[in-house]
Amino acid sequence: MSIAEKLMQMQTRIRVPKSRVNDFGNYKYRSAEDIMKALKPLEKELRVAVKISDDAVAVGANVYIRATVSLIDLEDGDSISTCALAREPATPKAKMDDSQTTGSASSYARKYALSGMFLLDDSIDPDSNNAIDSGKPCSDAQEKTILDLAVKHNVNLEKLYKQQKVKNNRPTAMQAGKILNMFKKQFGVE
Repeated sequence: MSIAEKLMQMQTRIRVPKSRVNDFGNYKYRSAEDIMKALKPLEKELRVAVKISDDAVAVGANVYIRATVSLIDLEDGDSISTCALAREPATPKAKMDDSQTTGSASSYARKYALSGMFLLDDSIDPDSNNAIDSGKPCSDAQEKTILDLAVKHNVNLEKLYKQQKVKNNRPTAMQAGKILNMFKKQFGVE
C-alpha cells in the first residue's frame, strides 16, 4: 500500500468528535492532542508515523508559528507533509507570558495542520440548517480523496456531482465535506 493509500485510509477512518466545551464561547471543539490520540492506533496498524514540527516565520511586523505535519511510511520511507500557520498576537492576552503566547499559537497551528492532513473539518456541519456555503473550492487533497473513493467504490461521480449540484466538476469546500461524510456513512468506515 502506498503512502497516499495509507493517508486515504486514515482520512476515511479517523473519528475525532468535538468533545471539549469552551464555557466562555459556549462551543464544542477538538484539540491537537485529541487528534493525535485518535491517530495512534491507525499509525500502528498502517505502519506509519506522524511527525509534527514548528518554526517561527516573520511576515512584516507579524510573527507566525508554522506547524508542519509529516506522515512517514515506515515500510519505504516515503512521506507526505502539510503545514498551517497561526499568528502570535502583537500583545499577549491577559495572564499569559510570552512563552504561553507562543505555545498557544503552536497548538492552534498544529491542530489545523493535523486537520488539513486528515481532512477534519472545523466548519459548520454541512448538514446543519445554519450552514452557508461560501463557494470556496475544495482543497486538492479533498478532491483527490473524493476521486479515489469514487473509483474504489465504483461510484458514478458525474451522477453524484449532479445530485449535489456541483458546478464545473469541482465541489466547494462545503460540498466536498458533505460528499466525504456521505462516503464515510455509506461504506461503513469507522
